[in-house]
Amino acid sequence: MRAVQTCFLIILLNILPFAGAQEGQNSESASVDGQPQARSLEVIDPYLEMRSGPGRGYPVFFVIEEGERVEVLVRQPGWYEVRAANGRVGWVAESQIARTMQASGEPADLPSVSYGDYLNRGWQVGFSTGQFSSGGLNGADTIKANIGYRPLSWFVIEAETARYFAPETKGSYSSLNLVVEPFSKNRWSPAIIFGTGQLDVESQPELTPIELGTSDYQHYGLRLNYYVGRNFLIKAEYKTFDVEVDTVNEEMRTWYLGFNTFF
Repeated sequence: MRAVQTCFLIILLNILPFAGAQEGQNSESASVDGQPQARSLEVIDPYLEMRSGPGRGYPVFFVIEEGERVEVLVRQPGWYEVRAANGRVGWVAESQIARTMQASGEPADLPSVSYGDYLNRGWQVGFSTGQFSSGGLNGADTIKANIGYRPLSWFVIEAETARYFAPETKGSYSSLNLVVEPFSKNRWSPAIIFGTGQLDVESQPELTPIELGTSDYQHYGLRLNYYVGRNFLIKAEYKTFDVEVDTVNEEMRTWYLGFNTFF
């Protein structure tokens, strides 16, 4: 387990400088005189609705399908004028332009299109590794997987399942979480986590068993996200578990390092 954590830290240290450099390059090429440079983008949603003008009141006169490319011409608040591969010119909502990709495979990086726009109403999956730092499972290594749905750019409903391992103890836990991420439009984005779940101890030390069995718990914590790309982030978490043991509650703390990807 410690080898996995070491490998993850090495990957993290190699990715961050590259991401920072890439962000600088993107910000330099995002606009000229307040307007986006003409660039070719690939549609990754099932379709892109092209309207005759920059507003919902204008009719849809053409639909660009997934995998086709568009060229961004002009920006107005909430709308972009684009040219389709067949030469048709029309207006597309900002929220749909956020769901396009550059030739490099990176999500569109245009003025007013931010991380929250791209993530809005999307599924995400992730993986983390960490360790209990206090309580009856102090020192136990843990790995976990999560899946979540983001109905709003700042709010995620998340389910996670995990396993933990110590020399004489092992088991699992799972929970349903609510994640509030008020600054999801920023590359560095903190979040608050609340959740409830169940912890199960599968094996215990024979001589000095711990006082945990199958127990319900509530937990809360902080998460710090770093968006390497708009469909990939690295995260660090610190959580406090409040585990129900007989008539009293036991407090345990954990930390994690991991990543999420979006689709």
